Amino acid sequence: MKRYIIGADIGTQSIKVHLYDEELKLAGAVSKEQYVDTPRPMWMTQRASSWWSLLTESIRELLLNTGISGAQVAAFGCCAHMHGAVPVRLDGSVVQDDIQLYSDKRGGYLADQIAEEMTDELYHISANMPTSSWHGIKIKWLKENDPDVYDKADKFLTPKDFINFKMTGAACTDYSEAAGVFAMDQNTGEWSDRLLDVLDIGKEKLPHIQKAYDIVGTVSEQAASETGLSTKTAVITGGGDMLSMLYVSGMHKKGTVVDITGTGGIICGYTELPVMDRRIMNLRHVLDGWVPFGNIDAAGVSFRFLRDNLCKKERDEARGRGIDDYAYLCALAEKIPAGSSGLYFLPYLMGERTMGSADSRGCYIGMSMDKEIGHFIRALLEGVALEFKRTLDVFEGSGNSIDAVYHSGGGAKGDLWNQIKADIYEKPIYTLQADEGGVLGVSLMAAYAVGIIGDLVEGATRS
Repeated sequence: MKRYIIGADIGTQSIKVHLYDEELKLAGAVSKEQYVDTPRPMWMTQRASSWWSLLTESIRELLLNTGISGAQVAAFGCCAHMHGAVPVRLDGSVVQDDIQLYSDKRGGYLADQIAEEMTDELYHISANMPTSSWHGIKIKWLKENDPDVYDKADKFLTPKDFINFKMTGAACTDYSEAAGVFAMDQNTGEWSDRLLDVLDIGKEKLPHIQKAYDIVGTVSEQAASETGLSTKTAVITGGGDMLSMLYVSGMHKKGTVVDITGTGGIICGYTELPVMDRRIMNLRHVLDGWVPFGNIDAAGVSFRFLRDNLCKKERDEARGRGIDDYAYLCALAEKIPAGSSGLYFLPYLMGERTMGSADSRGCYIGMSMDKEIGHFIRALLEGVALEFKRTLDVFEGSGNSIDAVYHSGGGAKGDLWNQIKADIYEKPIYTLQADEGGVLGVSLMAAYAVGIIGDLVEGATRS
C-alpha cells in the first residue's frame, strides 16, 4: 500500500494542509483563511478551538478530494506560529480559548520588569532577553492577571503542541519552541529552575522536550473520528513555523541568511552556538545548531494594512482589471526614486521586540504635499528592509560572515522588494522555490520519522 504524509501549518492568516506521496511530490493541498482578533490595543488573539476545527475540516476535505484513505497516511507533522500559551487540562479540554499570539504585547511590562534585573548569569542561561512574545511571559501574565486560568491548566502548550495534544493526548514540545519560552537552559536543553523562579512558573506546567522529528504517538480514536486519519498514523513533535521553514531553506550552512517576509518578518542566520548580543534573539533549530534572528512583527501585514486603508482605490482598480493587488501597488512604487523623496516608514504597527519595544508604534516621517501614493508604498517597502539591515549589522559585527540572503514568504514574490533589499543589504538576494516551506519542512521530518527518507538534510535538498 502506497504511503503518504500530511503536513500542516497553523498560520496567523491561514491554515495550510498538504499531502505528499512517498516521492515527496505534492498530491493535494487545502488552505483555509483565518484572522487575528484585536480585543484591545496591542492584544492579538486567535481561538484554539478554531485551529482544531479548521484543521480537521481541511484534513477530511483533503482526503476526500484526493481519494486517499486515512489508513494510507503514515505520519502527520504540524508547525505553527510560535510562543502562544494554550492552557489545557489533561482530559483534552482547553481552559481558555482566546490565545495570546506571538505578536500580543500585553505582557510587555512584565518583560520590562525582568529586563531591568537581567543579570549576565540569567542572560547566559537563556541566550535571550525577555520580550512580550515569549511563551513564558504569556504564562506569567495569565498567572498575575487571570490566576484561575493558571491554576486550572495542567499544561501550557504552544499552538502546534496543542494540535499534537489533540491528535494524540500527549503533551510535549520540541527544542525550537522550548528555546522561545524563556525558561530553557541553552547549555543543557532542559528547563532551568533559575529561569522558572524568575517567571514564577511551576515546572509541572510545562511539557517535556524532545526533538522535532521524534514521534509523539499515534492518532487517538477520538482524533481519528474527527480527522479521518488512522489510529496507526504517527504524529511527530514538529517545530515552530519559522524553524520548519528555515530547515528547507538551506539553513544549515554557515554564511547563509534567510529573510522570511510574511505576515510578520524574520531575518536569521545559522550558527553553532547562540549569538550573545542582547539586541537579537536566539532559537534552537529543528536540526542541530542555533538560529539567531531579528524580527518585525508587522512586515507583510503592514503592506496589507496600507492596501486596505490608504490604497482602497488602487486595490479596487487592480481587482477590477484582474491584476494582483500587490503587484499593482508595486508598479506604482517603481515610479518613485530610491529613498522615496525623503519619506520614511517605521514598521512598528504591532509594537516590537528587542530592536524596539512593546510600546513602539508605526509612523510615516517626512510627509509633504508633493508625495503621491507611490511614495507611501515604496517608503513602506524600504522601511521594512532598513529595519532588517539593523540585524544584519549585528550578525556581521559579531564576526559572522554573510555570503548571501535567501528571500522567502509572500514578500519574495515581486521583483521590486527583492531589489530594494539587495540594494539596502548590499548582498545578493536569491528567492526560494519552496513557497510553503513550513508545511514542507514538517512533512519531511514526518517522512524521516517513519523511514520514508533516510537523511533530513538530503531530503530538504532533494525537495
